[in-house]
Amino acid sequence: MNQVFKETELAGIKLKNRIIRSATFERMGDESGRPTDRLSRLYVRLAEGGVGAIITGGTIVQQNGRPLPGSVMIDSDGFLDAFSEMISPVKALGTPIIVQLEHAGGLADRATTGTEALGPSMKKYPSWSTEARELTNSEIQEIIEAFVKAIQRAKQVGFDGVQLHAAHGYLLSAFLSPRANKRTDKWGGSTENRFRIIDEIVQGARQVVGNYPILAKFSAHDGDKGGVSAEEGVRIAELMERAGVDAIEASCGSGDDGFYSMRVPEIPIEALLHFMPKLRNASALGKAFSKAMLRLFVKKWSPLHNYGMLAAQEIKKHVKIPVIAVGGIRNISQIRSVVTEGRADYVSMSRPFIIEPDIVNKFFAETQEQSKCIDCGYCLFGLFDASLRCYHGKI
Repeated sequence: MNQVFKETELAGIKLKNRIIRSATFERMGDESGRPTDRLSRLYVRLAEGGVGAIITGGTIVQQNGRPLPGSVMIDSDGFLDAFSEMISPVKALGTPIIVQLEHAGGLADRATTGTEALGPSMKKYPSWSTEARELTNSEIQEIIEAFVKAIQRAKQVGFDGVQLHAAHGYLLSAFLSPRANKRTDKWGGSTENRFRIIDEIVQGARQVVGNYPILAKFSAHDGDKGGVSAEEGVRIAELMERAGVDAIEASCGSGDDGFYSMRVPEIPIEALLHFMPKLRNASALGKAFSKAMLRLFVKKWSPLHNYGMLAAQEIKKHVKIPVIAVGGIRNISQIRSVVTEGRADYVSMSRPFIIEPDIVNKFFAETQEQSKCIDCGYCLFGLFDASLRCYHGKI
């Protein structure tokens, strides 16, 4: 227990414990993408709840990269004051806050962005009813510059660091995937070429922010045939270290491989029918057909809990930078064993913090061993309709 709750440093950032709130999309930006008071209050609750560090929900670097309404943007200096106001009370509580930077790529919502979705190659995403158009070389350069400018803004605002979102099928993740990235130019083909966009973001940022902490979250493997294998995940982690990334959060999934990155005991059919716009607006016959198809073709994966550990501990054998384990971690016994056995340097959780922002305090006080999260998955699909909250299996 002491090792979990001992003060430590992650990429020079002081943490009071080794439990991190993993980035979780909150849908708490206003229409322009400015963070709202509600989002600030959420982060304050997490800080008061004892978390070692907060990684914000995906914060978008370009207008054409917005995944849903309510996305928080960091593509303009005009938002800097709002970000300063948002993080000030969190930092006053002694809790570091790291901003996750994201471009949704092929998973961007056309109704929100007003433009077509973009990706390394043309690709359909059936689960999200989107289709990506292949980026031009000049557009890739613009995206790299957008990330670099976002990192500059994050430092200027006072965020303790940034995390590049290269997981779950979003743009940087799609570049890493041999299934999503079919390019034959310098941005595709070998692992090194598919990693190039991340490398150029990091190198460009280092020129303007120096040794400011730059972390990365990536899918170390996924459930796509021809996607990222566990072996290639290790290679990508090595490339991240070589590029100058300060710490790695090893996640999984492509965003289009069922419930690979967000495991559930049962497919949340009622939530899908209630929240997904195309399904919600279907006729009674259409809904009955959808139910049958969802049961047949949407895959759930196992194990349900602690499913990110094998990748994290294998990556840790090959890199010297800190490794953060994420994926189905639900109780303090798991966390204690991960840390004390050296299988990862830190652990991060998402869904447990939705139902209990103060779960770390409960772990520390030994008043609770297990998260109250039931892994229903409703919180994910509820974001199509409203801001982040726990449904606990009920609509």
